[in-house]
Amino acid sequence: MASIAILGEERNILGFRPFGVDIYFYYKGNENIEEWFNAVVKKGYKLILITEDIAVKLKEQIDALWEKDLPVVLTIRGLGETSRVAFERLRGLVIKAIGTDLFKES
Repeated sequence: MASIAILGEERNILGFRPFGVDIYFYYKGNENIEEWFNAVVKKGYKLILITEDIAVKLKEQIDALWEKDLPVVLTIRGLGETSRVAFERLRGLVIKAIGTDLFKES
């Protein structure tokens, strides 16, 4: 099993398949999104990439994982309307890691 998983809508993540990562498609109304996400987390991945649209719906679960060492959950942009969630999450990680905001506009 790969140690990296990518979660999102099929049209957003299908292109990652050739890179040997495990991909999990989410279809609206298909199943409970929290249960679906927790099932993926329980598989023991070290890195989980998740599209913005889904990350917004799973904010509490993702925030809880930030308190743990693994898995690392990163938000990536999808093809839909962006809400800057991926950028703000990356910004927060950088501030946490080095103590300063590299993205701050002067």
